[in-house]
Amino acid sequence: MSSTLVTNVRTALAYTVQAIRFADSALILFLELSAFPLPPNPIKVQFYQDVVDHLTEAYLAMKALPFDTYFPSDPVFPNTPIVPQSEDNQHLINLSDNRISLALDKIELTINYLDQAIEQIEENEALNGQLFFIRFSLLAARDALVSGLHEPDFSVG
Repeated sequence: MSSTLVTNVRTALAYTVQAIRFADSALILFLELSAFPLPPNPIKVQFYQDVVDHLTEAYLAMKALPFDTYFPSDPVFPNTPIVPQSEDNQHLINLSDNRISLALDKIELTINYLDQAIEQIEENEALNGQLFFIRFSLLAARDALVSGLHEPDFSVG
């Protein structure tokens, strides 16, 4: 197994962790809108929850690969910033949309690194299948993220 393959998977794992953190943070911010007169759109909430679930599935699959996926410089990002209660709901929407766009960037980077890792595998079909499964989970997360962005922010009726 080449060191470049392992490095690409480790980098993809680090970006997956970042994407999970951003998507979860966006979901939490969006759920804070329930205190306002119009409740958040439950379909949009479900799409964002699906993103977190698919990314978590991809993360666990990467950790289960038959080589060491420990990445010593895994970046740690701060938790969701505390939003003062006086903020309006548009500010919360902007914060959640910003987090979603950051998660989308990290998912795209993860897919690119995983594609590079898949290109380097020739002899190990089992590992190839595992990486394709991980890629499928990442694509599902990206599709759910894009679908959630296209949903309206609030329930109308």
